[in-house]
Amino acid sequence: MRIVIALGGNALLPKGAKGTAEEQLSSAKQVVIQIEDMLKTNQVVLTHGNGPQVGNLLLQQQGTKEVPEMPLDVLGAMTQGQIGYFIASAISLTGLHSSTLITRVVVDQEDPAFANPTKPIGPFYETAVRPNMRMDAGSGYRLVVPSPKPVKIREHDAISALLEKGFVVIAVGGGGIPIKENGEGLEAVIDKDQATSLLANQVEAGLLVFVTSVDNVYLDFGKPTQRSISHTSIDILKKYLQSGHFAEGSMKPKVEAAIKFVESGGKKAIICSISNIKAAIDGKAGTAISK
Repeated sequence: MRIVIALGGNALLPKGAKGTAEEQLSSAKQVVIQIEDMLKTNQVVLTHGNGPQVGNLLLQQQGTKEVPEMPLDVLGAMTQGQIGYFIASAISLTGLHSSTLITRVVVDQEDPAFANPTKPIGPFYETAVRPNMRMDAGSGYRLVVPSPKPVKIREHDAISALLEKGFVVIAVGGGGIPIKENGEGLEAVIDKDQATSLLANQVEAGLLVFVTSVDNVYLDFGKPTQRSISHTSIDILKKYLQSGHFAEGSMKPKVEAAIKFVESGGKKAIICSISNIKAAIDGKAGTAISK
């Protein structure tokens, strides 16, 4: 089966970690241990977040004037290579071959997001020290940038070709590098769940898996009435969305991306944690979403 697995940020850089190379490599190894059997018996694409890593690069840039600052699209490319290297190193220990692909994603230059930047990135500040900074959840000011919708994964054909040759492919890191149709980079951040869903449809994956910090999708999350969802349809899930059950910036983007994948021809999407991913693939854990 052709499977796309989206690794959440906590899977590769747990909360409380400093983000050292040793920590990130160790986390990648732990993730690969959990999915090794899957990698050996399926065609698999791994996608991942890059929020903490991009934030660290922004801090490094702001810490010195001796080297030129890089634009956001270049920082995205740098983190794709960095995180992909850690994951590829971990995969090498299984005897499998992998390929980390710097992945670009075409967006619409007229997307309304460019006129209304809303995506917070980088570190928190006590005051707005530069333009386009806003208060984020009462914790401090952060830089906000546009987050346009992905239109096309530019390298989807290369990803499919690598899968056919037996490679585990690491791609669309951080949602991919936003570009114009002509290939020119843009100062923006693409939602990684939306980009992963689009990729899964473009490479005709049969299964899309979102790995999160929780075992299931929950209704009334964090309340005394909290309850998990095991199997559901996209129609039922849409009703839960409209009722406001899923938090923005947390479970909501994954639920929306899962629905989009199934609506666009995908057979099934799963939302689970890295610890229960094996059982979730077997239909014994996690939240499975189908038509």
